[in-house]
Amino acid sequence: MMQKEINRIKYIAEEIMDIPFGSIDSKKRHRHISLARMVVGSFIICELEIDIAKASRLMNRDRTSFYFYKRKHQEYMSDKRIYPDYNKLYELVYDRYMSSSDSIFKNKDTISWFEQLDKIREEQKVIDRKMLALERESKLLGL
Repeated sequence: MMQKEINRIKYIAEEIMDIPFGSIDSKKRHRHISLARMVVGSFIICELEIDIAKASRLMNRDRTSFYFYKRKHQEYMSDKRIYPDYNKLYELVYDRYMSSSDSIFKNKDTISWFEQLDKIREEQKVIDRKMLALERESKLLGL
């Protein structure tokens, strides 16, 4: 569920920047694509306050990119003259996402709830793998 909401934020940025859908996930370094990727990454970790490790898994990027996004976000927001295109895109993404009635992550409680739900799902996967291994072993023993 978290992945769907992150994809929604990506689609908002791609639509605003008028770049092909799915290009934020690509490895391309074109200026518009990198800008959109940086805005989405910084929005996820700075505004939604999702953990950097979790954000790196959700966007399929390494953690160092998110440390960079966070540092640059603080720099660009402290002085809006440094990179006005970044500030404009960030505000557009923020406004469009937060004004939408379908946005799930507007409330910090829902973010923590979804993080707990994802954690439970991961634990369930581990339990399922252990149960499968126990079933195989019991068949080998003839039980």
